[in-house]
Amino acid sequence: MPGSVLRSPYRVRKGFTLIELLVVIAIIAILAAILFPVFAQAREAARKTACLSNMKQLSLGWLMYAQDYDETYPMSAQCSPGCPEPMVFWTELVDPYVKSGSNAKNQYGGDDLSNRGASVFICPNYLKVPPAVDEAGNPGDDPNPGQYPMSSYGPNRWITAAWWALGQSWAGEASQVGTNASIGKPAQTILLAPNHDCCIDTWGGGGSNNWTRAARRHSEGANYALLDGHAKWYLGPKPQYGQVPAPWTAESEAPGTPVAFCARNRPNAPVFFTPRSGDTDQVNYDK
Repeated sequence: MPGSVLRSPYRVRKGFTLIELLVVIAIIAILAAILFPVFAQAREAARKTACLSNMKQLSLGWLMYAQDYDETYPMSAQCSPGCPEPMVFWTELVDPYVKSGSNAKNQYGGDDLSNRGASVFICPNYLKVPPAVDEAGNPGDDPNPGQYPMSSYGPNRWITAAWWALGQSWAGEASQVGTNASIGKPAQTILLAPNHDCCIDTWGGGGSNNWTRAARRHSEGANYALLDGHAKWYLGPKPQYGQVPAPWTAESEAPGTPVAFCARNRPNAPVFFTPRSGDTDQVNYDK
């Protein structure tokens, strides 16, 4: 027909060129590189918050136990008939006062290992592997995680006692069961600290030990419960297994962290493991 335009019965389709495909792939890669670390940080923040909630519940359970027993703290390990086995650990003593306290009967794994993740006694990051060697080249002595998940948190050994230390001169303050009245600065004295491997308590000195292996479990630091019932995150040691000689005590301090082993060594530290009294007067223990 006059004036009409003849069209092909086949429509021409224009595809992506190679350059356009490469640009799209590059944009996706850039977005992934930006977002994946953000997602990882968000997941870690959630685990850190869950751990902080665990410690808060456990600290309140610990203090409620003390109220029921004349302001006396639970022992970290208590001897029952037939000692040394079986023993009753602090987890079982505190369990009746704790919400969702599953698997508290067995310090070294729990009765039902399938429920590990549900227990308030287990840190969400208990599987995090501590380094075999830290930034300064100091070696650790136990890089294998997950052996004893129920030891995710350990009570400060200086605020209470285990049955084998009762009345023993070598145990120092840990030779006597702790009480509310024996604590001079409850808002600064550590109740529960991050713990790794088999030990039922933690002592906070420098070098490679059950505390330093776990003291950078969350965002280069870890959560702590204090004896006034609150819980807070503090930066961990750096280097992780470093040691600073402490002239007034038999233990060394860990460098790069506000968490002090002894208040006498570091009077301005916001939190510390010992002494119970909170006394910062430097005492010469050699005399």
